[in-house]
Amino acid sequence: MSLSASSNRLVMDPSATDALADLSRKDPKTAMKAVAGQFEALLLNQLMSAMRENPLGGEDDSSEMSTYRGMYDEQLVQGMEQNGGMGLSDMLSKQLLRAANLSDEQQVLPPASSSLPVPVSSARLQQAYGLPASSAASTATTASTADAAANLPADKQAFVAALLPSAQRAAAKLGVSPDVLVAHAALETGWGQRMLRQPDGQNSFNLFGIKAGGSWQGGTVAALTTEYQAGKAKKQVDNFRAYQSYAQAFDDYAQLIENNPRYRQALNQGSDFGAYAQALQQGGYATDPAYAAKLQSVAKYVAAL
Repeated sequence: MSLSASSNRLVMDPSATDALADLSRKDPKTAMKAVAGQFEALLLNQLMSAMRENPLGGEDDSSEMSTYRGMYDEQLVQGMEQNGGMGLSDMLSKQLLRAANLSDEQQVLPPASSSLPVPVSSARLQQAYGLPASSAASTATTASTADAAANLPADKQAFVAALLPSAQRAAAKLGVSPDVLVAHAALETGWGQRMLRQPDGQNSFNLFGIKAGGSWQGGTVAALTTEYQAGKAKKQVDNFRAYQSYAQAFDDYAQLIENNPRYRQALNQGSDFGAYAQALQQGGYATDPAYAAKLQSVAKYVAAL
């Protein structure tokens, strides 16, 4: 059922509540917008009731007339809400969607502590990868020139620099390049722009889209996700794991890949991004048929930074 179809129902329709509950299961975003609209209609109805407390002269004040007048006012208010109302429903629905992680608006990746670092030079990245400090220092001027020529997006460089130390530790356990782990976080979070958040806006630090199964004992966050069934994309709400830091997210990710038999083929793949990505997909990490190709592409991009 569409939002307009739901809104066009008569106020006194007893099946409207059941229809809205069914809509919330099939399309949570549309249902939230419908609820926000009904809330605004309720407020407008209260305003109409307050106005009616001061009757105009000559009006029939019988109980029957009051009943029909109330029904008329409610229907009138619903029509007002369908035509934009006061704008309250739009503001309320946006707040509800953000709180439930259903909003399409982008959110900036917050830091584990304070803020992401400013754009860094390739010399800093070389140091993070463990190259000798003298080598990194000797190429600092050249690296700065190369960065300017490449004109890479500053947010992506900052994303890599922020996560690289944790990625190195996890990569050492898995026997793979840290590039592919940073790339995996970038793929799952849209380079940090689609972080899963709690209703109060608090970051869940879930970088890898790991869901909270029955054995998970930590915090959780509910969010809308896309799953593929028989090759067709389907939206649904699932519970995901919540962490206290990005480092904890990497540690849990490494433990999952290392200890789950489904991902045994992903271990010790070194810099073979394609083999690692294929092993994850074959193990059931994601249902997107193009997931492995996407991960491999992002990993190549990260490696080129």
